[in-house]
Amino acid sequence: EIRHTVYKRAPDAMYSLKTQKARQFISEVGKRFPALPFSLRHIEDEQVARVGVSEAKRHELLEEYPVLKEKDGEVVAQFKFTVLLLPGGTKKITGLALGDLEKQLAPSCSVKDEELKKLLATSANPKKSKKKKSKDDKKDDEEK
Repeated sequence: EIRHTVYKRAPDAMYSLKTQKARQFISEVGKRFPALPFSLRHIEDEQVARVGVSEAKRHELLEEYPVLKEKDGEVVAQFKFTVLLLPGGTKKITGLALGDLEKQLAPSCSVKDEELKKLLATSANPKKSKKKKSKDDKKDDEEK
């Protein structure tokens, strides 16, 4: 079995830990990682981390992130990017462009749902259409 190493402090959970090392651990986590996930390797004292994690998990002060493992003999690719969720749609703001590599990737699955295909075909960076002014609107602008 693979051991968990990434955790997140459960902000709503409250419990007064018994051991000094566990209290020291949860205090460090609260100061350095109040809302974000952290890895055990970021804790300075390894012994404090081991004692603190075990006691904090028992009292549900930490949330474990699952360990992901690929199947034997399978290839895994991971792409990360950041998007903005805007009223007019989404916009990709970070991440590398795949360029020619994208042509080499052949998906083993395809989307069969027509409604989902239509949604995926829409642009993530929609262009706003400019409203053309009629002749009457142009005259009104000139008079002002």
